[in-house]
Amino acid sequence: MKRVILLGVTMAFAFGCLVGGGVKAVKAETIELKMAHFMPPMHIQHQKSFVPFAQNVEKLSNGKVKIKIYSGGALGGPKQLADAVKTGITDIAFIIPSYTTGRFPRTSVFDLPFLFDNAVHATNGIYDMYDRYLAEDYKDYKVLWLYSFGAGQLHSVTKPIHTIDDLKGMKIRSGTAYMSKALELLGANPVGMPVSKLSISLQKKVIDGVLTPYCAAVDFKLLDLLKYITQADMYVSPMAVVMNKEKFDSLPEFAQKAIDEASPA
Repeated sequence: MKRVILLGVTMAFAFGCLVGGGVKAVKAETIELKMAHFMPPMHIQHQKSFVPFAQNVEKLSNGKVKIKIYSGGALGGPKQLADAVKTGITDIAFIIPSYTTGRFPRTSVFDLPFLFDNAVHATNGIYDMYDRYLAEDYKDYKVLWLYSFGAGQLHSVTKPIHTIDDLKGMKIRSGTAYMSKALELLGANPVGMPVSKLSISLQKKVIDGVLTPYCAAVDFKLLDLLKYITQADMYVSPMAVVMNKEKFDSLPEFAQKAIDEASPA
């Protein structure tokens, strides 16, 4: 009788191990990737670009590849994300190359003033030039897609800007080194400042205005604070969604295919 019981316990234990091993095997088949950006989860790019991308990857891989999105700078701020994805802190990241001066020297030509009319014009230019001129900037990454935000305009709270002379002495927030230099040449005092501090700085008139696209003024709820807008179409700035190259290369073919097909490039 003891032998029967012992045999039954042994078989039950063995069956449990097989079932447990089966569960682990199923879990091992699910590939989980991290995607990071610095914008809030209510931002249009999060809602209309990054979330649909993650959902499409999961759908195209039959649920075998899941992407968890870390928003709001949880895995790195605007200047840290290029390194965060390269070092593997995150697998995928949204980056603005101009935020890391000198890191993407070829792409930085797109930050020069008065080159493009709008985001579509700039995005077409990026893809037209990528293979021949820009690819070297991204040799350490798997580029998922490239694009540009809309043209930057002059927004002010203290006075309207009609002429170049009106800019003299004004403290204008600039998002890039090239635009800081351009504003300086026009007689303004450029101020480097993260987007998160713009609202309070405009309210307290720490700055007189901002150089930014319309979309940023809307997305970061600045319109109620800004009194004047001068449409100058002064600059655009490329953006990119990139992936850790080694991580992508390590994925099985079905996962790579799902990511490529879900990317809007």
